[in-house]
Amino acid sequence: MEVKASEVEDPFLKNGLTLAIDGQNADYIRDVLTEEVEALEDRHASGAQIFSQAGTYAPTLGVLGAVVGLIAALKDMSDIDKLGHAISAAFVATLLGIFTGYVLWTPFANKLKRKSAEEVKQKYLMIEGILSVLEGEAPRVIEQKLASYLTMEERQKIMNESGAGGLGKES
Repeated sequence: MEVKASEVEDPFLKNGLTLAIDGQNADYIRDVLTEEVEALEDRHASGAQIFSQAGTYAPTLGVLGAVVGLIAALKDMSDIDKLGHAISAAFVATLLGIFTGYVLWTPFANKLKRKSAEEVKQKYLMIEGILSVLEGEAPRVIEQKLASYLTMEERQKIMNESGAGGLGKES
């Protein structure tokens, strides 16, 4: 069993299996692994927050760039060509601020949050699997318990890959 656990590539799963093999009780394993998941969530939230804030501030900075550009444009209105260029530059600043805020930074932050939620769900699935095996639950019961973490599309995909005897079907 220890040899198989050492072959596991995922460090989180390997840690959980090692704790189980070492004879730790289920409550201890759950606590250790849950703490690890919570620390992961905190790290991910910090990273996503940087992009959320960039998405919040970028439009404001774009408008600020426009105001500064218009002030510069209006200080010398004698040259119409320069005035036109300065005004267009001011509007470009607004456009870039709004574009980066709403099209780049905010969607990127949302993607990071979605990916984090998926990873957290996967970690909790691993915790439940490890503890279910440790408690000696039947494979069918474990399969049904872990299937509750999956969407219907994910369950269907697994059923199709494993053949007729998968997830939720009585054999």
